Amino acid sequence: MDRTMLYFGSFNPVHRGHIAVAEHVVEQGLAEQVVLVVSPQNPMKAVSELAPEHHRFAMAEMACAASRYPQRIVPSGVEFLLPKPSYTIQTLHWLKEHFPERQFSILMGSDLADQLDRWRNGEEILDNYPIWVYPRPGASVVRLADRVHLLEKAPLLPYSSTEIRQRLAANEEVESMLPPGVGEYIRKNRLWQ
Repeated sequence: MDRTMLYFGSFNPVHRGHIAVAEHVVEQGLAEQVVLVVSPQNPMKAVSELAPEHHRFAMAEMACAASRYPQRIVPSGVEFLLPKPSYTIQTLHWLKEHFPERQFSILMGSDLADQLDRWRNGEEILDNYPIWVYPRPGASVVRLADRVHLLEKAPLLPYSSTEIRQRLAANEEVESMLPPGVGEYIRKNRLWQ
């Protein structure tokens, strides 16, 4: 069975930290493929701060192509086809139905892991999908530590999409935080400026 790790996110914008964690998953042999699932509308985030989904997908595509494993780290716009807001359980049901030969797992930051049982059908997700968690500064997995797998040696790059958007708004340098081409794409399309 093909092991596919789903990395859900707004990727608003995608940055080097996202790609470094995906590369780490591949290098550790945890999945044959890591899929960045670009969420068009996260029910827990304000829509007003999101760049249009086609821009976020295009940047994810560029970032994946520039990774060390462009055949194994790929973007997906599957949630663009599904009802909004995007609930992870709906996406998982759709993927399981359309790709029954794949074994899906989920990759997320420690800031989200402790909330997972509060998500729509969170218990179903915890019971049926392996959850891999990478550490985020200032966030540790406490409540659900016995139900997830920690990526203890994952690279910790001190980047956040929020900080990147703030720096863009202040016209500060962000290219060092972004995969090749993404900064140029942002400026060309005047995103978050």
